[in-house]
Amino acid sequence: MSYLIYAPETSNERVYELKPGVNTIGRQIDNTIVLLEETVSRYHAQIHVTLNGVTIQDCQSRNHTFVNQVQIDSYQLADGDVIACGTAPFKFVHDLTTSQLQNIDAKELLSDNLKQIALPQIPVQLDSLVNQQFNEDSVIKFNTHNSGQKSVNKLKILLEVSKQLCSPDEPEQILQKILDLLFQIMGIDRAVILLVDDESQQLEPKAVKLREYLHDDQPFYSRRIVNLAYKSGDAIITQDPQRDQRFSDSISVVLDGIQNCMCVPLKNYKETIGVLYVDNLSPLVRYTEEDLEFLGALANQAAAAIHMSHEFHKREQKLKQQVLELQIQIDQSKKDSEIAEIINQDFFQNLQQRAEQLRNNNNQI
Repeated sequence: MSYLIYAPETSNERVYELKPGVNTIGRQIDNTIVLLEETVSRYHAQIHVTLNGVTIQDCQSRNHTFVNQVQIDSYQLADGDVIACGTAPFKFVHDLTTSQLQNIDAKELLSDNLKQIALPQIPVQLDSLVNQQFNEDSVIKFNTHNSGQKSVNKLKILLEVSKQLCSPDEPEQILQKILDLLFQIMGIDRAVILLVDDESQQLEPKAVKLREYLHDDQPFYSRRIVNLAYKSGDAIITQDPQRDQRFSDSISVVLDGIQNCMCVPLKNYKETIGVLYVDNLSPLVRYTEEDLEFLGALANQAAAAIHMSHEFHKREQKLKQQVLELQIQIDQSKKDSEIAEIINQDFFQNLQQRAEQLRNNNNQI
């Protein structure tokens, strides 16, 4: 019997039994071994299992097939050979270890019409998707000018943001993480997250971030802009808000010299919980619909993360309170038990009887 081990000796290890005949490797779902990795072609390679041996053949793949770090077109495999389809690592073996046999046994429980597909586990680093500087046509720091690749990168960025925000952090930590990611992805000068306060029911700033060279201890956002975004539920984008009639009498706009700003509501599944406001102080920056659309998508993820963090924190506090109340009940129960134990002792019973006799004697005098 022959086997192909994907990502051997790692937590992502997968064992594939090679069946007699042709076994195919690629991204397409109809392959024998399906790998959803970018460096793997739709139909990347074939492995032929015959009585004469096992041969691997490259199918003119874009990123080629390698055996023992040497590019091949066709190669007869030997036990222990290391294979790479693009960057997807494999090892060819005739025998399996005990743990690998358990993996293959579990896999064989699947019926013929089900296929087990290993998802790529290598995390996408945001640094590989964005540049240090934003482009002239967008404040999003794309590392490409190709429109098609931009769309792909946007999805990858949002996916990575979603993964990084999906953690049971404290609410304050989640808010700061949102702003840190935002500054990493977009070329903005200032940002603030405002949430509705439970008591006042007013928007209050909960997290602020400025570029390193900026110093501002006072609120820099326009109350009128953030309130409009919150109450209307619509995103606000403005270029040179000092000339925008909606905000021409806003004192903060004039005093802070706001040149360009965007403000989007933070909505969870049932309500608007706050707003995300960003701006730039340079008159050379002009936001686009693409910028606003992306900020809105990021805000949706941020709102979901904030909501989950608050719910997790509330449930955690409730659980702690329940544990405390249970401990109090246990302590009281223990105290009652100790009192009952003392009362039921012979010494205490005799003491009660003597006390009763003394009371009777006093009553007779």
